Amino acid sequence: MRPYDKIFFVCTSNTLLSPIAEGIYRSEAAVYMPEPYSRGLVVLFEEPISPKVNLLLSKHEMTPGNHSQSMQLQKEELTDKTLILTMTFPEKVQFLETYGDGYAVYTLGEFAGVETDVSDPYGAEEEAYEKCFEEIAERIRLTIHRLEEEEKDDSIG
Repeated sequence: MRPYDKIFFVCTSNTLLSPIAEGIYRSEAAVYMPEPYSRGLVVLFEEPISPKVNLLLSKHEMTPGNHSQSMQLQKEELTDKTLILTMTFPEKVQFLETYGDGYAVYTLGEFAGVETDVSDPYGAEEEAYEKCFEEIAERIRLTIHRLEEEEKDDSIG
């Protein structure tokens, strides 16, 4: 029995970093892995995912997942088998303040074993978005590896 049945990639507005993470995870993870979603912590009104994100994901033959508009994280979506991965430490703190500490919540870097947060390319040139994509992709690969190892350990024990 695997420890998680779904993963939420969470950033502040769900228009930039978390859709990139969801898109990469959907492209890289095996179908039996936990189902991915991306959400925002502060989505006052729905807005489109950043056009730069859509272009970036298209360039890598990926999509941002099942939605084209930002979505607010809802407490009703969370269970004890939900893994929450925020893009930065301040977002992790904000999650804990808003939703409590009864969940498996980490920064993406923390879960992947990388000490730094994902850099935010908002307002920067295309090159910064590509660098951000590569940072997230590295962390997603490490995350998938960790999830596979945890599932193996769980099936042995």
